Amino acid sequence: MRLTTKFSAFITLLTGLTIFVTLIGCSLSFYNAVQYKYVSRVQATATAIDTHLVTHDIVSLTPQIDELMIASDIVRVDLLQGERSVYSHSRARGYRPAGTSDMYRELVVPLIKHPGMSLRLVYQDPMGNYFHSLITTAPLTLAIGFIVLILFLSVRWLQRQLSGQELLEIRSTRILNGERGANVRGSVYEWPARTSSALDVLLSEIQFAHEQRSRLDTLIRSYAAQDTKTGLGNRLFFDNQLATLLEDQEKVGVHGVVMMIRLPDFNLLRDSLGGNQAEEQMFMLINLLSTFIMRYPGSLLARYHRSDFAVLLPHRTLKEAESIAGQLLKAVDALPANKMLDRDDMVHIGICAWRKRTVHRAGDGTC
Repeated sequence: MRLTTKFSAFITLLTGLTIFVTLIGCSLSFYNAVQYKYVSRVQATATAIDTHLVTHDIVSLTPQIDELMIASDIVRVDLLQGERSVYSHSRARGYRPAGTSDMYRELVVPLIKHPGMSLRLVYQDPMGNYFHSLITTAPLTLAIGFIVLILFLSVRWLQRQLSGQELLEIRSTRILNGERGANVRGSVYEWPARTSSALDVLLSEIQFAHEQRSRLDTLIRSYAAQDTKTGLGNRLFFDNQLATLLEDQEKVGVHGVVMMIRLPDFNLLRDSLGGNQAEEQMFMLINLLSTFIMRYPGSLLARYHRSDFAVLLPHRTLKEAESIAGQLLKAVDALPANKMLDRDDMVHIGICAWRKRTVHRAGDGTC
C-alpha cells in the first residue's frame, strides 16, 4: 500500500472517530442539560411552595400547587416532617398520547423557611419519551442509511474507475526504476487506454533501438577485431581469445598450442614480382593456411603482424602440433613452383604449448 493511500485511510479513520465521539458527546450534553433544566424548575417550584407556606395553610394552597405542578410537569407533592408525610397531593391524570410511557423521577427539597420539613416532588422524566419518539424518525434513519449505502457503492465504483490509473502509475514507477522488457507491458485494465498504448509503443521502439544498438556494437567489434586486408582476425582478436582461455576460472586444466607462422614479406614480393603477382601469391598462401587450419575444430587463424600469422589450437598437445606443422609444410611444398620464391625460406613455424599459466617452448620449424 502506498504512503498516500495509508495517509488517506488514516485521516478518514480519524475523521470518522471524531464524528462519532462528537455525536456521543453532544447526546450526553443534551441529556444532562435537559435534566439540569428540569431539576432547576422543580427546585424553583419547591421554593415557591415554601414561600407561600409562610402566609397560607398547605390545604388552602392546593389550587396554586396544581397550577405549579402542571407548569413543571409534577405528578405528586408530599410534605414531609422528617421522615413522616403530613400532606400528599397528586395531580389529576391528564391526556397522554397513545404509546407514551410513564417514567418518573423523584427530588427531595429541604424547606429553608420551615426547618425540619421538606418537599418530595415526583415529576415526569423529560427524557422518558425521547427514546420512544425515535421510532417516528425511522423513515429518516432509513433514508440516512440508504444515503450511506449509496456513498459506499459510489466510493467502490470510483475505486474501480481509478484502478486503471493506479496500474498505469505503478507501471510507470517500475519503468522509472529501470525495468524493461515484457514484464512492464501494459494490460487492458490500464486507463487512459491511449496513454497505455502510447507507452507500450515507446517501450517497443526503445527495445528495438536497443537491439539495433547491440547489433551495431557487435558489428563494430567484429570489424575492429578483423584484418581488413585478409578478412582474418587481427592481433587484438587473437590476444583476447587466448586471454579468455588462460583466465577462465571455470575450466581447470585447459591446455593448447600456439603456432606462429611467418610468410615471405609481401612488400618485398611486390617490389620483386609486381603488384598483381604479389597479391596472387599472398592470397594463395593465406587460402592454403585458412583451408588447412579449418580442418581442426576450435582452431583459430589470425594475422598477427604484417607477414606473421598466429594459429590457436586449444586442447592440442605439443606432439600433435608438430605433426600439424609437418603436414602444413608438405602442403606448402605441393604449391606450384615460383622462381622468385625460395622454398627454403618460404614458411617459418614456431610452436608454443601452454597450460593455464605454465608455458613450454618447442623448436622452430622451417620450410
